[in-house]
Amino acid sequence: MLIHDVSGRTGDSSDLLFLDVDGVLHPVGVDYSFSSRFFSHLPRLEELLLEFKSVDVIISSDWRLAESIEQLQRYFSAETRHRIIGATPQIDPGVAVHHRRQLEIQAWLDGNGRSDAEWVALDDWPENFEAGFARLVLTDPKRAFDQDSFQELRSQFLRFAAGR
Repeated sequence: MLIHDVSGRTGDSSDLLFLDVDGVLHPVGVDYSFSSRFFSHLPRLEELLLEFKSVDVIISSDWRLAESIEQLQRYFSAETRHRIIGATPQIDPGVAVHHRRQLEIQAWLDGNGRSDAEWVALDDWPENFEAGFARLVLTDPKRAFDQDSFQELRSQFLRFAAGR
């Protein structure tokens, strides 16, 4: 397998994946009930993370509100858990905003001095982003991170690698 990496990279030079959980790492039903075991699609995502060593992960899912980063890291394999480096801040839920998740991602980027970083979001809620947002890989919540999403995310990661 070809590994895409940058020798001597520091945490601040990594590319970023903003990761949702429900409808991405496991499917959800029409009524948003869980139709399979939690994290059933995580191995497929970890396959990409092992191929693209320059990508770190920021949790943008609502799971970040209930579990610490350390707790969330435990769902990942030993080979990838150290690459879960943070979570997006929560915009006041009492305030009505459009594109909430996109704004939370921007707040994380700004707050961590990473506004110029290469990044992509993997999510199943298009309403959380501007229409046609180029940095979004959208999953179907009933299929989660399927082969189509895998190929689209891999293309984004290849774009990151080509930009070096």
